[in-house]
Amino acid sequence: MRLTLESGGEIAALVRGAGGESLVVVISPMLDALTMAQARASIAPLAVELAPSTRLNAVVPGGGADPADIDAAVAFLERAQSTTGQVLEIGKR
Repeated sequence: MRLTLESGGEIAALVRGAGGESLVVVISPMLDALTMAQARASIAPLAVELAPSTRLNAVVPGGGADPADIDAAVAFLERAQSTTGQVLEIGKR
């Protein structure tokens, strides 16, 4: 399941409120530096909390990232059965 963390959002509440065997959070590049750092740092501990029933990963699009590349990264992480607690950064081609 794809989740989006927008400005003003709280990652723990977003993740804990969702269900499914695979969650992929797309972390908005528009977040301020502190919120971005907190979101990135939260992925691994939240993945441990949700394991083994749910895998949690994240995608962080960089400036100018192609939406198709973001979608491909989300799809990859949703299918990657042995991957949890990872953050993929997607940049410009």
